Amino acid sequence: MRRRKRRRLEVLPSKSVEAISEHQAESSIDGAIPVCTAKKTFVVESLLKSCNFREKRRYHVSLEEIKRRVGPPEFMSLNALVSYLRTAKSNKKSLRKELIDLGVVPPQVTRLTSLCSKLTEDEAQDLAVDLGKLASRHIDFKSATEHQISFEDTATELTRAKSFREFLEQTKKALAPFMNRYDTVTHGLGPKTFDVSVQIIEAYMTQVIKRLTEDLEN
Repeated sequence: MRRRKRRRLEVLPSKSVEAISEHQAESSIDGAIPVCTAKKTFVVESLLKSCNFREKRRYHVSLEEIKRRVGPPEFMSLNALVSYLRTAKSNKKSLRKELIDLGVVPPQVTRLTSLCSKLTEDEAQDLAVDLGKLASRHIDFKSATEHQISFEDTATELTRAKSFREFLEQTKKALAPFMNRYDTVTHGLGPKTFDVSVQIIEAYMTQVIKRLTEDLEN
């Protein structure tokens, strides 16, 4: 399973894409075969537009990423890779030759597709990071605790809150070894959005425990 650095809700703006030359940018836009750099990466356009709804980012798709795509569970065919790398169908033969020269032989038939299939791994990561930033900025966790309704006494509520937080941590650890295929088939988006969801709950529970502790001390 490829490893990525985990980011908490209080994330910084997503990393900027490495600068590319004008020639590379034009090649990824006009339907020509994506540029393969010296580091064996293809430059492609993002699926999602930036916040002004017009500009698109450009991402580098590494040879290792392509190898993951042509492997299980997706087994992307050459046709699927043409779509993935945002190149014209007329460049299919050229792309096939280039990939074979790089040691990658796409299978004849794609076995699995989803709405994630055209997302590059870096774009999937940026999308998950943005979800985390939006959650941290626009969910008022402190105020949310004021709407918690319980008929238990404060000490019992605090014990239950701490127990739930521990159970959530145990759940994360239990699921982690089984996220590999889910991670691959969602291009990294699935586990990261799961992490964001868990972090939302953790942030809320932290505020609940803080409030209950203060109430108990007063």
